[in-house]
Amino acid sequence: MRFVIEHTTRLLFPQPVREHQCELRLAPRADGHQTVASCRIEVSPEAPLREHLDCFGNRVHRLSLVAPHGSLSASLRAEVETHLDNPFGFAPLPAGEEAGWMARRLREEPPLHDFVLHRSEAVPELMPLAGDLGLPPPPAGGALLAAVQRAMEWIAEHFAYDAGASEVHEPLASFFARRAGVCQDFAHLLVALVRGWGFAARYVAGYVDPGSRAELAAQATHAWAEVLIPGAGWRGFDATRGLVANDAFIAVAVGRDSRDAAPIRGTFKGEASGDPPAVELSVRRQAQ
Repeated sequence: MRFVIEHTTRLLFPQPVREHQCELRLAPRADGHQTVASCRIEVSPEAPLREHLDCFGNRVHRLSLVAPHGSLSASLRAEVETHLDNPFGFAPLPAGEEAGWMARRLREEPPLHDFVLHRSEAVPELMPLAGDLGLPPPPAGGALLAAVQRAMEWIAEHFAYDAGASEVHEPLASFFARRAGVCQDFAHLLVALVRGWGFAARYVAGYVDPGSRAELAAQATHAWAEVLIPGAGWRGFDATRGLVANDAFIAVAVGRDSRDAAPIRGTFKGEASGDPPAVELSVRRQAQ
């Protein structure tokens, strides 16, 4: 499918700030699952944008605003074509060979350890939080993909989606305490579960075709998990809705947790940080 994305993020400060160093992760990823046909980013106040790929392969635009300013806005317009119409279209490895396959990949690609070993407040060790819930069992002798799907069923049984339940970058312990949260919490939980099994999982920030997400708030950014499935590569799992990601999902940034994939982050000199960013978003299908 082909999509046109228009996304504006605005920061307002109660008093002017200065010497603002900022990174933007707004440009969609280009990989085997999607192609970026065009991408334009503009900022106000105007400033030169410099670009690099971070260690996770995310396209980053950075800027510097030295003069005092009371606001900052960043606008994206991109055209993206997604290709993963059938996420199950691969030849699976025999279940008994998956752990060995993962061990070989970790030896061949040491950076993958980031997606197995990393722990933070967002993706902690889960046993101390689980209490009487228990946790979904690892794929002992069974297929990893099926185990991840069972884990999403377990998450849906014990946790509820609530658009106003949590703030950005909240500890996962708060999600367990409330048993309710937003897509970011669901993604973090699934990532932590899979890493606890010894397999690679990463956090994904992006968009979903609004025609496929009636039960969530329309025209909003989304988050899900990706798991490195033996024989298939990275596959997305939307624990908020219990779905395996297909070509309705548009990935922007990946990381160990949400902080690595934040759309805007930076430092500045000033007296107050202001309100959370205001976001305007339009995602629409483009006729092909």
